[in-house]
Amino acid sequence: MTTVVDATGAMTGVFTDGDLRRTLDKSVDVHTTPMRDVMTRNGRTIQPDQLAAEALNVMEGLKISALPVVDGQGALVGAINMHDLLRAGVI
Repeated sequence: MTTVVDATGAMTGVFTDGDLRRTLDKSVDVHTTPMRDVMTRNGRTIQPDQLAAEALNVMEGLKISALPVVDGQGALVGAINMHDLLRAGVI
């Protein structure tokens, strides 16, 4: 997962391996196509004060393996993935 942010640090989208597969399936030239044309806008996020178990529930429900972490203003502050949850003993 790659996050896309604007000049203020606010997250505007994500680009996942699923986005890459869909882009390649459409025969889009990945060398010349702007990220804004192929990223997922308004991707699911979690806030820093939410529990790891909540992140796990979101990821399992959406069948995704990572979530961006944003603050109350939408600024990207980090990311959490299944490997983090495994290492922490959450799963």
